[in-house]
Amino acid sequence: MDLDVRPTLAFLAVVEHGSFRGASRALGVPRSTLSQRVAVLEERLGVQLLDRTTRSVRLTDAGALYRAEVTPAVDALSDAEARVSDRTREPSGQLRMTAPYELGQDLLGPVIAEYTARHPEVRVVADLLDRQVSLIEEGYDLAVRVGPLADSQLVAKRLGEPQRVGLFASESYLEREGRPTTPNDLARHRCLVMTGALDPSRWSFREGRTTTVKPTIAVNSYVVLTHLAEAGAGIARLPVRYTAGTSLEELLTELAEPGRALFALYPKRRHPSAAVRAMIELLGETLTGRA
Repeated sequence: MDLDVRPTLAFLAVVEHGSFRGASRALGVPRSTLSQRVAVLEERLGVQLLDRTTRSVRLTDAGALYRAEVTPAVDALSDAEARVSDRTREPSGQLRMTAPYELGQDLLGPVIAEYTARHPEVRVVADLLDRQVSLIEEGYDLAVRVGPLADSQLVAKRLGEPQRVGLFASESYLEREGRPTTPNDLARHRCLVMTGALDPSRWSFREGRTTTVKPTIAVNSYVVLTHLAEAGAGIARLPVRYTAGTSLEELLTELAEPGRALFALYPKRRHPSAAVRAMIELLGETLTGRA
């Protein structure tokens, strides 16, 4: 059977980019050509797939059904071609990635240095951002995030061991202010808060328990929070790795949450390039055994 897949690919591109104009820019194909290909597909199927306006398109019920049925097959074909062509290809081109600000500062410097030493043909662009980035809409190849994750459009690869977080204070602070024995006791303590967190004033514990604290100091740096806690300024919620080599004491350890894993994410409908796969591999090497 001689089946021309170009009309199907044109249809999927228009849906993904929300318009013929957007698909045209992304594919480098004239809008008129894309429109003609979608019309050919609709004629071949005998149904209307898209409701068109001057500015956008919307899937019809038939279009939504066709998209759901054909996408896995197109993805499988694209994935197979990419895997075969990438088998002997050295990483090259641009790798655009993002990570949370503090995590990126702590992790990415040595990782990117090692990566570019291994793969000198890759140009790495890294943005450290505390907001939730849309990889697909903003054009990122890869993101590093702390779980849990909910975006079904992304593939998540776990990196290394879970990163545990706990409550820490100095001996001088505890002697002066007393020791909390329950999460509710934190309401009367001086609490040092990380502003980059999703809800910085809500601290969570094992079995879904939470408490709301009143921040005495709020900073967007775990390094600074660690120094403040060491100076006796209050109780800080810190990744355990930041406290290595300090005299800080962990509090409420029996209620501490299990560690949260780090993940590398990339768009589900895009086979990871050799550059992306190499970065994921190096991140995994770096984070293995790091708690």
